[in-house]
Amino acid sequence: MAKTVLLVLFLIIVAFFSGRTLMLFSALFSKKKADIFSSFCAGSLAVLCVSFVSHFLTIMRSGPVADEKKLAGIIMVVLMTVSYFAFVVLTVIMGKAKGDKKKEKKTLPAGVKAIICIAALAVLAGVITVAFGLRVNTTGDETLETVRTFLKGNVMYTLDPLTGKPYAEGVPMRYKILCLPGLYSVMASAFGTAPEVILYNIMPAFWFVSGLCAMLSLSKSLFSEKENEAFKRSVFMLSVILFVFASDLSSYAQGFAVLSQMWTGPAIRIWVLIPFMLYLLFEKKYFLAILPVLCEALICRTQYGIGFCACIYAMFIICMIAVRRVKCLKAS
Repeated sequence: MAKTVLLVLFLIIVAFFSGRTLMLFSALFSKKKADIFSSFCAGSLAVLCVSFVSHFLTIMRSGPVADEKKLAGIIMVVLMTVSYFAFVVLTVIMGKAKGDKKKEKKTLPAGVKAIICIAALAVLAGVITVAFGLRVNTTGDETLETVRTFLKGNVMYTLDPLTGKPYAEGVPMRYKILCLPGLYSVMASAFGTAPEVILYNIMPAFWFVSGLCAMLSLSKSLFSEKENEAFKRSVFMLSVILFVFASDLSSYAQGFAVLSQMWTGPAIRIWVLIPFMLYLLFEKKYFLAILPVLCEALICRTQYGIGFCACIYAMFIICMIAVRRVKCLKAS
């Protein structure tokens, strides 16, 4: 139990600091201030990227799970060290850049704010973890069997997780590089937590919180500085939740997996990647918006369709160029 709690705190701390650093750095160029919610969501994608790097290097060398755990640990420690110092430096730089801040407003130090945010996210993740443990739908999903096979044999993609026998023709590299099974295997091996708890309790809560943060950031981008901003953002969030519950009525709906298979790639794409990418595009962080596009290719299988994020990104850019062109024509 203690190691499981440590795993939850570790995920939240890594996601918060790495994401906060990434968003603060992007704010230096886009002049758009990043909030806590977008920082946490960006950090969750950073966790995916770290997992992919360690997983890809292990797969290319045909190494065991222990090698991936070691690589992931080294990369994570380096990432956290760099993120922490960059977080402090960027906070100081952006604090000095304000210059004309009002003295009568006393704000908490950045470190205290970070601790409060991490504690709040940990409590929220704990509550959602308990709720998500009550219902699981594993139809058509073999992630748990894959993780168990990895941990049992300490090797990856040599045994069929459904039969326990060696693959007759091997596994295509396109599927081997998908990092989610490797990420969950490393967590189970490093913290001694049962794979079932990681897949069906911890990670659904983590990704669900990350998606909520993405939706909150998107609502701020859509309705910021408008009349009745709080009311409109509340209606937006309520509508999102209602649409999710409505899609839960059919297993063919894209949102069905959000409430029952939140550990899978398609669920992460529809709930986390697409809203966060739209937020980045609306905030004119075009370069950073490529991150969700890349993450989709790292977690989704071909038969579940990849390219949703890329198509949305391309359509947004095309529409933006078209609108600017029309405005130029009208002005001339």
